[in-house]
Amino acid sequence: MNRWIYRTKKWCALAVFAMLIPHGYEAVRQTVLGWPRKEAQESVISDAYIVKKQSFEAGSLLSSWNSAGSASGASSVLRAQNTSTAVVAGQAPGVQTSPDAGSVSPQTSNSGVRVIYSAGSSQTKVGPGAEYSPVTTVTTPITGYLGGSKLNLLANQTASQMLSVLIETNQGKLIMIDGGVEEDAQHLIEVLAARGGQVDTWLVTHPHSDHIGALNYILNHPECGITVNNIYYSFADISWYQQYEAYRADTVQMLMNTFAALPPEKLHGDIYKGQEIQVDNVKITVMNLPYLFSNNAINNSSVAYMLDINGKKALFLGDMGEEAGRQFLADNSPESLKCDIVQMAHHGQYGVSKEVYQVLQPEICLWSCPQWLWDNDSGSGLDSGNWFTLDTRRWMAELGVPYHVCIKDGDQVIQ
Repeated sequence: MNRWIYRTKKWCALAVFAMLIPHGYEAVRQTVLGWPRKEAQESVISDAYIVKKQSFEAGSLLSSWNSAGSASGASSVLRAQNTSTAVVAGQAPGVQTSPDAGSVSPQTSNSGVRVIYSAGSSQTKVGPGAEYSPVTTVTTPITGYLGGSKLNLLANQTASQMLSVLIETNQGKLIMIDGGVEEDAQHLIEVLAARGGQVDTWLVTHPHSDHIGALNYILNHPECGITVNNIYYSFADISWYQQYEAYRADTVQMLMNTFAALPPEKLHGDIYKGQEIQVDNVKITVMNLPYLFSNNAINNSSVAYMLDINGKKALFLGDMGEEAGRQFLADNSPESLKCDIVQMAHHGQYGVSKEVYQVLQPEICLWSCPQWLWDNDSGSGLDSGNWFTLDTRRWMAELGVPYHVCIKDGDQVIQ
């Protein structure tokens, strides 16, 4: 009873404030509705919140893909500026900082990871999502696209966002990208076992639990029958994670410990920008080394991989944020970034900017987001959350990207 009395008094006070104080209505509206919204942080809906996947009827795709409508508007790329390397007092030589937030310099194939200090992201919510232009998903399989290879976008087995992608080459070799949380491991094991259980190449974008949890589980449970031949990754020193994302440093250390117990020939932690890895008919290109920003740190450290699959290019951005996206454009030519398929950065929200997708000009977007994230639903309906998914969906509609597949609809296949 006391709780209801308190709430009644609170709402009455807000109503009086809204009527009597200049700009009071706007302040109350923002308090109640939660927008303009503050920067979203990576978060996960509680497991207690039950996500119900929608059922979609399989739709037929056009036989000729609309490449002309894959992007609109002229693309612009941040040009590198001539800046000198600054050494910060107390830091080791070779650690670079950006002279200002808008200045970026290209990362060459011989350059190492760099620390770039940032005051914060410019992404903020400016209004409700009711004005967004929606894009809808298609249920797969999409056939006749990858020339005999297959791309499997695996669905989450919990309420959590995650990323798990399996590529099957023409000859049947398996390439994994990330893998999801630990609770996704059993489904992944079943999928891999059905295809022989031997992963030739495992690509890691960054060491967050919703990307490496299942991999860590598989490596620590040989009885599951899955063999991993090669793991490609690039991590910073553990001290960097402890400094900039301390509450997740234990997850990184856990994976490092797991790697340390493996035969060294399986580990390829010395990848470099421009490195090419050939697996049968699939050519993998490492597009960057980790960008070590102080803001949104581990997400921005994601390594991007471009896969050429029988002439179709699929770009995997991991959880790159806006800052890393700017640097990514500066480090790569627009022509080298054009792709047919793109994995939407950071599960389709709070990732790279619209400008990046303008340059990429994809035909198919891979959305690794559950239903609640697709709808920006914190439990109270469409656009009730603080995520940016609806904004990103609006971007893709404005860019004319024709096809979207999403894990909210279950496992998805492009072949």
